[in-house]
Amino acid sequence: MNLPIETLRGLACVLLVAYHVIGADPERGLQIADGWVRWLNDGLAYVRMPLFTFLSGLVYGLRPFSGNSRAFLTAKARRLLVPMLVVGTLFALLQSLVPGTNASITDWKLLHLQPVAHFWFVEALFWVFLAVWALEHWPPIKTLPGFALVLAVACGVYLTVRGWSWLGIEGALYLMPYFLVGLAMSRFSLRQHLVRPWVRAALLLIGLGLVLSMGVPTPNPDRRTVAILLTGIALCLLCLSLGLQWRWLSAIGRYSYSIYLFHVFFAAAIRIAAHRLGVHLTALDFILGLLFGLLGPILLERQLVAHRWPALLLLGRTQRRKASATEPLHRLTTAH
Repeated sequence: MNLPIETLRGLACVLLVAYHVIGADPERGLQIADGWVRWLNDGLAYVRMPLFTFLSGLVYGLRPFSGNSRAFLTAKARRLLVPMLVVGTLFALLQSLVPGTNASITDWKLLHLQPVAHFWFVEALFWVFLAVWALEHWPPIKTLPGFALVLAVACGVYLTVRGWSWLGIEGALYLMPYFLVGLAMSRFSLRQHLVRPWVRAALLLIGLGLVLSMGVPTPNPDRRTVAILLTGIALCLLCLSLGLQWRWLSAIGRYSYSIYLFHVFFAAAIRIAAHRLGVHLTALDFILGLLFGLLGPILLERQLVAHRWPALLLLGRTQRRKASATEPLHRLTTAH
């Protein structure tokens, strides 16, 4: 287990669950329209999904495509697309049937053709892996100049190509630069240079300087700008450079995929239950939503891994040997 990476995964999970508990905008979640909580939740958009994607690229670089295309693509489809279809459809059904949810599907014919809620990331990440698989067949991608060219093209597409929302393709264009920067850290052993004090100071100044220059964040800002791209990259690199090793966060990070898939079920359930009991304390709603959103998926995965079909359909996992509830579990970026 790589404690610093798992710690950052845990941090990304906490930021993600807190985001959905508070609400992507004032009409969702706790429906907070203004104040420091809304400001902080919106401001963390600069690092939240970039960090998830950056870590995916970093971990992929530790175990990259090895030449077996069929095994690689099949594993990615199973691990990403199967839970996206099954869990995403279940999420859409519950949204339409359960009173008290904040949104629902308006056109069922477009289900998953237009990504469902936060499952856009899983769908988009599959396209990222597909693109990386194709690029791995181009020898210059193994060299720093060739890789830099690919990253430059990805950044150019990030900034210019819009409107491809079908099947999560636009999400993939948004994620690709962050994935490639994470991959570069592993592939070219660049991570070791981040610990230099002047590098950390530069990353901090770039990140904070750009955040301050952009001013007070708004819900769901336009993320396809040079400032937000550089901010996301700088803050991801800064997080990695700190080498955080917090065991409680790493324990959460080991279940990052399950937390991503299932946190909304548990967070929304406790919020609806609390409101039906007449509890309307924002601080308590937030604490309960965060705890249930993190712990619920962890407990669920520990049960699912013992059963073949639930593990396959809900987590995209196969059982090559009898799973133990206490062993380290496969993550979002693993191939199996």
